[in-house]
Amino acid sequence: MSTHTTHKPAGALAQFALPINAHAEPGAQLKSYPQAGAKGLDKAQGSTQAETASAMVLGQAMAASKLDPAGVYALKDPQGRVLCVDGAGSGTWNWAFMGQYTDYPQDVLPLSVSSDPTQGPANLSIQSGGLSWPLHANGKSSNWEWTFWASSGYGEGYPVMGLSAQLSQTNPDGSQSYKLAWNNAGTTMHLAADAGSWNWLYVSGSNAGSQYTFHKFFVIKNKVEQLFQSTWPGSSFVYSAFNTGDEFYEAISDTQAGTIYQESGLRNYKWKNEVFDCDDFSYVYKAQASKTAYASSAEFGYAIGVIFGRTSTGAHAVNVFVDTRGQVRIIEPQTGGIVAGKDWKDGNGEAYKPYFVLM
Repeated sequence: MSTHTTHKPAGALAQFALPINAHAEPGAQLKSYPQAGAKGLDKAQGSTQAETASAMVLGQAMAASKLDPAGVYALKDPQGRVLCVDGAGSGTWNWAFMGQYTDYPQDVLPLSVSSDPTQGPANLSIQSGGLSWPLHANGKSSNWEWTFWASSGYGEGYPVMGLSAQLSQTNPDGSQSYKLAWNNAGTTMHLAADAGSWNWLYVSGSNAGSQYTFHKFFVIKNKVEQLFQSTWPGSSFVYSAFNTGDEFYEAISDTQAGTIYQESGLRNYKWKNEVFDCDDFSYVYKAQASKTAYASSAEFGYAIGVIFGRTSTGAHAVNVFVDTRGQVRIIEPQTGGIVAGKDWKDGNGEAYKPYFVLM
């Protein structure tokens, strides 16, 4: 295999130069990929990350025609690997790779599609730092190119790939697998990743491409309390879950949580003592989450609840949710602001200690 060298200088997006690219056909030695850490050394480690990973599962494969631009998904290949973002979406760009969900839970960022990929090319994107990062090709060669995530303003030499989902096969369980194709100036190229417990994602004009399935993220219901205890280890609180008999909640992204806030109409309401105060805001938000899940034909209810907490100066009620990384998040239903659960604090900077959670 010939040497493949890629360089991307640091700095503002406008300063990025075209990479030096030998265009050697990728093979089994992609683990020597330059400018990225050695995979296998950064698997899920530590009790908190292990607990987070064990609480999350992927749902059954779904038809690509059912993908909703407002939803978030995981892309999985026949080896059980899912599409990941090297470095967990840090910096201004990151390489794409396929890896086991349990090995790289922090690198599995939720994917969104711009439109129905079975009806035409659609962008496949993640969210990083509040920006949409669509999947790019690392150049315009019709032979093959590496793929990476970055904002759409990255540069003309690095095209955003509009990907079409082409039905590849219907599996014995009735699920459907797809190949993802990019029309590169008249050349059809497919997404692919070579064998291994993980490997880098590329797009090729000669490789027939991998087969992929689309999945939603679910939280194992009986492990939600465990996630809350890990987030607030010094707190003692009552946890109450609706006993619906379902095994899972559907995890949501910050973007989805924000959409529910907009749909709730709560931005048009102001706090009114004893009439419409903090707990009322949280109940309305929770109710809207159920309505949104119903409207989207969700298989399970969203992992959203109402949470009450105390500081030395008072108590407060907001909403809590579990995201697709298994992280506990807080949304303030009076403003729509979102923070990590561990960063839930009052106006004086004192952390709230939860005493009641209702999912």
